[in-house]
Amino acid sequence: MIIIALIPLALKGVAYRPIGAGALLGRNLLVYGLGGIIVPFVGIKIIDLAISALGLV
Repeated sequence: MIIIALIPLALKGVAYRPIGAGALLGRNLLVYGLGGIIVPFVGIKIIDLAISALGLV
């Protein structure tokens, strides 16, 4: 069902923006590097604090 719902989005595509390779690399490193490395650790810490606060440990 989710794949079927995403078909119109895939057919629409994304707007092309001409930008330099350096700017594109910097943006991708910020988005994917930060989201893939740092954010999971922060999320795990928040879950750990919530479990500790609820006294489940």
